[in-house]
This record gives sequence, C-alpha cells and structure tokens, in this order.
Amino acid sequence: MKIRNKLPALALMTIGVCSSASIFAMDKTEYIEAVMDIFRRQVTLLQDLATSPRFKYSDNLVRSASAIERTFGLLGPMEWHAVQAATIRSEYHGTAAEINEELFEDLARASRRSMTNLVRTAHDVMEYQDPESILAAISEMKQSCNNCHSLLPKSVAPDLWGPLPRK
Repeated sequence: MKIRNKLPALALMTIGVCSSASIFAMDKTEYIEAVMDIFRRQVTLLQDLATSPRFKYSDNLVRSASAIERTFGLLGPMEWHAVQAATIRSEYHGTAAEINEELFEDLARASRRSMTNLVRTAHDVMEYQDPESILAAISEMKQSCNNCHSLLPKSVAPDLWGPLPRK
C-alpha cells in the first residue's frame, strides 16, 4: 500500500531525470529552441486561462505567469544576449559589430520589467478578477521580446509571436 502511494512520485522523478539527461545531449541551438517552445506554450496557456469563462482557477494565472518568468531566465542572462547579438550581427554583416550598450540596457530593462509586471498583474487578476489586464501584460511582454528580436536577422532570431518587421 505504501509503495502504491509513492508510484506517481517515482514516475515523475524518473521522467524528470530522463528529461534532464536529454538536455545534456543537446547543442546550444537545440536547447534554445526547446526552451522557446516551452515559453510559447506557457504564454498560450496563460492567455487561455485568462479568457476562460470559468475563472475560479485564477490562482493558476499566478503559477503560469511565474513559470513564464522562470522559463525566460532559462534563455540565459541578458548580458549573454548582448554578446550573442553582437556576434550574430558581426557574422551576418561581415564586419565587427559593437554593442549599443545604452539601447541594450533599455531593452533588457524593459524585458525584465515586463516579466515582473506579468507576475504582478496575475496576482492582481486573482484578487480583482480583471482578465483584460493580464492580456495587456502578455501583450507588453510579447512586445518586449519583439523589440530585441526585430534588431537581429530572421535566421537567428525567429518571429516568436508571428510576423515581425525587422529594423
């Protein structure tokens, strides 16, 4: 009887260990693509939760928003993005590219702020039952992603949320 109660936990641990082991076999591009797939799915889930007529599960909005924020962190620190962007630009244009540190800092701050706002708004929605505000926070977060991605070639910075005009 005691083992039967522990089987679901053991199964989850086994899946987690196997999933973790497969991450080590990935190269950097595969890892980023896998994390981005999870990121997109979490955002879609949050949008679905926010627009669901059965809002009694609104505490899941907070959990989903927090998961999005943590998944965003799996993509690497913002400083890594700056170096990577300069390298990509350099390879794409064939010349050394410098990092516009002021622009990058503004974009990085906006991304962090949008993630924090998403979680804060999910807490507010849970308390005040205002689903439109979470949709606005999701839109702001998506725009912060697009602001960076639009500066890079499509081949290395995919359109996360649909067609994206390049700058």
